[in-house]
Amino acid sequence: MAQIEKNDEEAIIEKYRKLPLERKQQVFDFLDFIASRENVKEWMDFDVWALNLAKARGFSHLTEDDVARIVSDFRSAQ
Repeated sequence: MAQIEKNDEEAIIEKYRKLPLERKQQVFDFLDFIASRENVKEWMDFDVWALNLAKARGFSHLTEDDVARIVSDFRSAQ
């Protein structure tokens, strides 16, 4: 398998152009899969940050329902 370097976009595009339509769809599906995995990682990083913040501020005991109620009450008061 060939090694891909940063400036190999043209080579990738050329290989893509030679693929039949069905294979092109598989490429798109795979790219969507890779992108979704990146989003999951970002959300996991956010969740860890939020949990650590909650612990540091002393409100890690709150449930999601508690938070939703607090937010709702705050928005109603505005």
